[in-house]
Amino acid sequence: MDIINKGNVPGSHKTTKASKPEREDHDSPWKDALEVFFQPFMDFLYPDISQLIDWQQPIAFLDKELQKITRKAKNSRRYADKLVRVHFLNGSEKWILIHVEVQGAADTNFSERMFVYYYRIRDRYQKPVISLAVLTDTQPSFRPNHYSDEIAGCTIRFEFATVKLLDWRDKTDELLQHDNPFGLLIAAQLTAKLIKDGKTRVDNLIGYYRLAAKKKLPREHITQLVVFLEWIVALPESFTPYYNEQLAHLEEDEKMTYISIIERQGIEKGIEQGIDQGVDRGRAVTLYKLLQLKFGEQAAEYEQRLHQAKDAELSLWTERVLFAESVEAVFE
Repeated sequence: MDIINKGNVPGSHKTTKASKPEREDHDSPWKDALEVFFQPFMDFLYPDISQLIDWQQPIAFLDKELQKITRKAKNSRRYADKLVRVHFLNGSEKWILIHVEVQGAADTNFSERMFVYYYRIRDRYQKPVISLAVLTDTQPSFRPNHYSDEIAGCTIRFEFATVKLLDWRDKTDELLQHDNPFGLLIAAQLTAKLIKDGKTRVDNLIGYYRLAAKKKLPREHITQLVVFLEWIVALPESFTPYYNEQLAHLEEDEKMTYISIIERQGIEKGIEQGIDQGVDRGRAVTLYKLLQLKFGEQAAEYEQRLHQAKDAELSLWTERVLFAESVEAVFE
């Protein structure tokens, strides 16, 4: 699988017209993936910290708290940031602030932003904070790990832990064969950043699906992993027919149903266009297929309700379906 071709490593990544909309680069799948696969994420990229966490204790994602401190940020760019409350094995409560830099180019203000978020949390909530950064850019020299400032003898230095996904480009086999599902997400991110050829992207993505199906994960987590993989790779639209053709072969080989890019675009189109009866019917069909994938035969009793639903209901249920633990929870 040609995930890494060193000749394809650009100085920076630029979105072309054939790529998915820039909106998807901003509203990154990393946000959702971090919630679903938070422990695998920590185990894979920050094992030293992960082993300090009591994973038997509940984890809380503090999105509202993070929004309060970032609302007035001077930088208008958006990032896949997460604030997570965990408990350590020694009984102490910790807040983990995770910054994911999903832009294609290096950000000269990144270190300062890390520092600003850190002190805002400390000041507002009086909580100890662990700051972690994940860099998905393709510039090898961009490796921020501290922020410092000095004036008239007054000095400050703030250090944070950083991982650079580009460092995994020569460890393809380890990423793909690792039991930890987050290895596939890293491979997908590298494909998105480093592979320009659309056919190779499709072939890689299909290969990721095959590997995802073999992971020792609950069925619903495999479904979620597949969604995140396709979202991250962001296939050029011109390769949609080839992608759906390969997807059909995969379904036949693996006896497993996947969601085609056309169906995923149907959801996006429905959200963007709002109340449109024809689009709503397409969204209802897609949502029903998602329910079948996740909950099996239990979805059948809701089929008629889906086709009678209004736009707002379909939007709500589509948001819920990935994370609901039961089919009843989707419609409650």
